Amino acid sequence: MTPPSDQAALHRQRLANLVAQRRAQLGLKKQEAAETCGIAYMTYWKIEDAQPVRASSYAKVEVGFGMRAGSCKAVLDGSADSVVLEDGTELIEGGQITRLDADALAAGLPDAVTRSAMLVAPELTGRQIQALNEEIVQELRRRGLVP
Repeated sequence: MTPPSDQAALHRQRLANLVAQRRAQLGLKKQEAAETCGIAYMTYWKIEDAQPVRASSYAKVEVGFGMRAGSCKAVLDGSADSVVLEDGTELIEGGQITRLDADALAAGLPDAVTRSAMLVAPELTGRQIQALNEEIVQELRRRGLVP
């Protein structure tokens, strides 16, 4: 079993990676990030260097970077591996998870199926492609994936 201090260091490193990832996503340099969050540059640097800082500094990062309140604390205490942004997007190390927009999927699906069918099976008629579109949408509705 890893000693608690080692666990704390691992959690700080995970948070440091997530904060650096969010900063890069926002296109900010470290100095700009510190200003955006309303904290001193050295404090911000410590966060990305996985050094401990005050809880209030993490709270300022959450506000400045559009993270839901408590996201940093959850990573630091080991109860979360990610931070959730205000728009519901989940930021994970090395990527992000966005919520599926079922309406956008339903709207874009027919065009995607038509284009794919034309590339993969050019012998299909327009009527056959339309029937394929309708069947795919119906199947996704049966599964509850689109409205």
